[in-house]
Amino acid sequence: MASNPSNQIAPVVAIIGRPNVGKSILLNAVAGKRISIVEDQPGVTRDRISFPLPIDVDGKTRYVEIVDTGGYGFVDPDKLTDHIQHQIEIAMSRASLVLFIVDCGDGLTSVDREIATLLRKREIKTVLIANKADSEKADAGLGDFARLGLGTPLGVSARTKRNLETITDAIAANLDLSNAPDKMPRPEMLLAIVGKRNSGKSTLVNAIAEIYEGDSDRVIVSEVPGTTRDSIDVRFVKGGKSLVVIDTAGVRKKKHMMTHDLEFYSFHRAQLSIRRADVVAMLIDGVEPISEPDKKLAKYIVDEHKPAILVINKWDLVQKEMPEKRDDEMMEEYRTYVDSQLPFMDFAPLVFVTATELRKVQSVLDVAGHLFNQSNIRLTTGRLNQVVKQIMAERGPSTPSGRRARIYYATQVATGPPTIVLFVNHPEFLTTPYRRFMVNRFRELLPYAEIPIKLVVRGRSQPGEERGQVRNKERERGEEEI
Repeated sequence: MASNPSNQIAPVVAIIGRPNVGKSILLNAVAGKRISIVEDQPGVTRDRISFPLPIDVDGKTRYVEIVDTGGYGFVDPDKLTDHIQHQIEIAMSRASLVLFIVDCGDGLTSVDREIATLLRKREIKTVLIANKADSEKADAGLGDFARLGLGTPLGVSARTKRNLETITDAIAANLDLSNAPDKMPRPEMLLAIVGKRNSGKSTLVNAIAEIYEGDSDRVIVSEVPGTTRDSIDVRFVKGGKSLVVIDTAGVRKKKHMMTHDLEFYSFHRAQLSIRRADVVAMLIDGVEPISEPDKKLAKYIVDEHKPAILVINKWDLVQKEMPEKRDDEMMEEYRTYVDSQLPFMDFAPLVFVTATELRKVQSVLDVAGHLFNQSNIRLTTGRLNQVVKQIMAERGPSTPSGRRARIYYATQVATGPPTIVLFVNHPEFLTTPYRRFMVNRFRELLPYAEIPIKLVVRGRSQPGEERGQVRNKERERGEEEI
């Protein structure tokens, strides 16, 4: 029987090196998927980006947490150098093993020597890896790196995937993985945190990290717009339950993204995070007007049918601006304002937080869990058809020709989001406004009050079938026409 992974902690393997030696592309190559942004410019990675990596140990799978870090010694033009360095320091302090990456093409550098001295001084177990060793000819220069005092490096190429297996072999040889987790189950919920720049996404992630594991420095927080560039998965385990929070890059106006490849890619990673998520927490800066990027992001969340929380951040500043008003009064007014700006999200709950002070942060997690549970409720066909019959009795669809729209039956075919299929005589008779009316009534009559519902309308099973044939086929499946 497999051991319980909730009682085991995966050893941390940190990837360290100066800028542009290929740390991120190496992580992606070893992981077999794109985890970190790869761009031909230094300083792209800023935060710690981690991934559960399976390692084969005597025919058994064990997991380590492999962590990508920013470039050591990089002078960031956005004045985030100290922040990046702090994240590297945290990664090294928690690592059971460091993969120190050097560039085979560049040869030994002064920064390489500085990093090696630091690792030796701290007595951190280290595997030296020379990346960009694309051929056996390149291996001839590896001996020069032995002067770092960390042994002869493994010559690998992340780009061509040459000798990549030696990295996992080295991890297995240098760590005792007997007590490492033997499986990494899918987290019970993926919560994506999205929003425009400087709305407080990373601050919220750190606040959640503080609640779960006392780590208030999980990701970089800065007043510099665009600090977070990648989508960062942060896994938490509390009470035996696993949660992944996805921090994302801030959304800008489209005209800014078209001229900057890195921001364009970051935006699409944020979209991917929304698609991956079970629930989305959309942060809105409470002291700023709802903007074009806010509306664009909200529309994308709705189009993807994702349960969403509208998290109104910096509420302490709003309170200071209107000290004469009661808090509940301000919240009610803000709800009205949000509904006027984002009418297509009027069903989404609002949570008013001050992430810097951890105020109401737990409520975000509680509401996310509630929405997740709503989204995964499955109804019986009988109950669903009763509700459809009630809606049709209240207000049936009108058609220009006066012909009657007939719904043969309704059934739920999926959860997350709840997906309801209506089988009808003529799909065009159920116009877009009428479908919207039905979805709103479903929210009122079914246990889906705060989440999106996906409605699918289908015609007869076979073109040209007579109504009686359709009824007979549905009755054979135990269904009755409504």
